[in-house]
Amino acid sequence: MLKKAFVNGEEIPQEAVQHEFDRLARLYLENGMSADELKQNVEKLLGQAQEQAIGAKLLLLRAKDLGITPDELVSKTCAGTPDPEEAEMEDFYKANRDAFGDAEFVQVQTKVRDFLRHAARGKVLSAFIEELRAAAKVEYKDA
Repeated sequence: MLKKAFVNGEEIPQEAVQHEFDRLARLYLENGMSADELKQNVEKLLGQAQEQAIGAKLLLLRAKDLGITPDELVSKTCAGTPDPEEAEMEDFYKANRDAFGDAEFVQVQTKVRDFLRHAARGKVLSAFIEELRAAAKVEYKDA
């Protein structure tokens, strides 16, 4: 069972953790995880969901401090992230050729660019959340 999580003294609501869990479960199921695998990994996914809920709370608090919305904060944080270069996209395509079936690079180029762009922005955002976390007081207490 998960311990309750607190950020700067504020409890992370169970509803927030459940929301993140549902989102993760949907993502994993859509990307090939079986329902049995999902059931076997519930505790791990709940832990990931709780960590994501903590990250969301940290973003919300920082955005509030700045007088902007969380979406605006995310946009500003990721604004300088460069788009992938052509060579990087081609390398990704070649390394993951089986996932694209018979499609030629030009047919999936936009999808590859979007995927790599999203991954790069995700790394920037994760690093930012880690900075926020280092400056915050995150605690876990028995339920």
